[in-house]
Amino acid sequence: MTKREDWWEYTKRIIRSYPALRCKAESVGDMPCTPAYGASGGHSGGGSPVERAVVDRLTDKEQRRYDAVRAAISETEVMKHGRQRMELIDRVYWKRSHTLYGAAMCVPVSERTAHTWNAEFIRLVEKYLDLP
Repeated sequence: MTKREDWWEYTKRIIRSYPALRCKAESVGDMPCTPAYGASGGHSGGGSPVERAVVDRLTDKEQRRYDAVRAAISETEVMKHGRQRMELIDRVYWKRSHTLYGAAMCVPVSERTAHTWNAEFIRLVEKYLDLP
């Protein structure tokens, strides 16, 4: 494998992991931080809400990955054809319902344009990850 392929595949894996990271990041803010008193004496088995929020928060590495993909999404959305670009990325990486070619037909754009948009998004994520 060449050096490019190493970071290329690594970056694609990070892009694929974004929905799980987003869910984890958003779930921390949704946790109530008040005690839940009940028949169990306030013990719900999973620790206090504050303890769960601290344990469930993103690690530094996960936060860096989440921030990189989020920044790439924000930048892509304001580009020309940003909505179509994000629809392509969503179908290929997050829903995993289409190949790049199939997603291109749905958007609809040429296969070459889809390939270009995909590569630009991967490079944006890599830029924000600041990989060597």
